[in-house]
Amino acid sequence: MRIATRTRSGLRARVGVGLALIASLLAGSIGVAAQDATPMAQGATPTSEEALVPDACAAEQPLAEPITVGYAGLSGEFPFVQDVNGGLQRVADCLNVNLIITDNEYDPQVALTNADTLVTRGVNVAIEFQTDVGVAPAICSKFEAANIPVIAIDIPQEPCAIFFGANNLEAGKIGGRHLGQMAQERWGGDVDALVLLELPQSGPLPQQRMDGAAEGVKEVLPNLTDDKIIRVDGKGNLEDSRTVFQDVLTRLSDADHILVSAINDPSAVGALRAAEAANRTNDVMIAGQNATIEARTEICRDTPAFIGSVAYFPDRYGDYLIPLAIKLAKGEPVPDQVLINHLWIDRANIEQFYPNACA
Repeated sequence: MRIATRTRSGLRARVGVGLALIASLLAGSIGVAAQDATPMAQGATPTSEEALVPDACAAEQPLAEPITVGYAGLSGEFPFVQDVNGGLQRVADCLNVNLIITDNEYDPQVALTNADTLVTRGVNVAIEFQTDVGVAPAICSKFEAANIPVIAIDIPQEPCAIFFGANNLEAGKIGGRHLGQMAQERWGGDVDALVLLELPQSGPLPQQRMDGAAEGVKEVLPNLTDDKIIRVDGKGNLEDSRTVFQDVLTRLSDADHILVSAINDPSAVGALRAAEAANRTNDVMIAGQNATIEARTEICRDTPAFIGSVAYFPDRYGDYLIPLAIKLAKGEPVPDQVLINHLWIDRANIEQFYPNACA
């Protein structure tokens, strides 16, 4: 994992970082390009060591005096979040950090309550993972009033938080390129529609993942026109994505070459379940994002309609987040943002990055 190089010192300097972050990302001026694992794209596959941040338990010294980090997770129902939670706890335990875990339950009102709880508990640093950007200012005001620095996971929390997580535009492009390559291979480049299962409530930064997917497909299939791109709100979960994609399949009753790029793996699997129920798996090819257990299961099944997923390695988030929180608690300079490397995972390389995944 690599990090942006610009730094700020002091805790209050973090205020307002988010807007500058988004502007800089859109302009392409900072951050780290994601890596594509496929030999087709780069000629070589990164090793696990190149793809992942070092194990913090081996690289960092435990604190002589513990600090308390408060973490509000997106929702424990998602395997991605379960992996994040486990990684945070693992690293907190070995570095002598007291970790308070709360669950935002995918609900903005619960997220507001959890922020109050973490303030009341007197945490030194807060890590916020919640999907509704509309309540982020209220959450920030609570932490700012208590002089608690904040790290946001994957969804910006304006205006108070350092951003940690996906390089959304590049992650989207990786998935899109692979969809385009498979369409070229299987369908001779003939595509009836590109369906983007989006999550509008998360704001403009995660939306770059979907824009990147469209760009990636067009890099391979430059003749794909905008009128063939269908954007729908899958709400980032399996059931809603299944429902909206069922509707799309009904509308595209005569189409037999449909590409699907989803905001995350539950959404991608929802599209797959809709195609299975309609007996139309031969008509679609789906790319996920996150490479969590839902996607890895489909990859190991060799499901032709599910071609792969872009990996984020959420189980390793703690290896950077806990050391980052320690630096914040000490008032040390930290990056404005930290972007992870991304890798394409499919049946050809899944065992390299997830040994025995298909055993």
